[in-house]
Amino acid sequence: MAKALKRMMVAEYTRDLESAAGVIIFDPGPMSVESTEAFRKDLREQAGGAQFKVIHNRTALRALGQTLYSDDPSALDDVLRGRSAIAFGGDGVIPIAKVLRDWKKKFKPLSLKGGVADGEILDAEGVSVLADLPGIPQLRGMLAGAIIGSARGIAASLQGVYGGLARVIQARVDEAGEGEDSGEA
Repeated sequence: MAKALKRMMVAEYTRDLESAAGVIIFDPGPMSVESTEAFRKDLREQAGGAQFKVIHNRTALRALGQTLYSDDPSALDDVLRGRSAIAFGGDGVIPIAKVLRDWKKKFKPLSLKGGVADGEILDAEGVSVLADLPGIPQLRGMLAGAIIGSARGIAASLQGVYGGLARVIQARVDEAGEGEDSGEA
């Protein structure tokens, strides 16, 4: 019976993780029901519908080995020690890492353990680095600013060239006009 239950749990985790781009593993610490619900709400709202589950380490190891990290699942043994929870889904690991960073400031017992992103194993410091990266909206804004800045520079350069040419032509016209007036008088 226990093996059948474990197979069902692995199948459920595998199903959940198949569409995920990555997963962050952390120790949630002793959260109350209220703080757990607030944490879930923050994940849903700030990380685009991400969710978290408290997991059994061996079950998680099998599920991660079948989905996100199939190279050598035993490499996750160091990350999956002690109490573990996984956060996954939503807009990806960067927004999840930002929510976890903010919660770690408010709720001291929460500790980052690591994760898997793009087939790479991350340690706790790697997750912290992800949290400091700009999000997708900020990256889009930076890209748009770079494109607009280049276009603005080109437009200013062209305006300067053509404006200078127009001033030279106008000066010649004015010179020619003054010459005609002085010749008639």
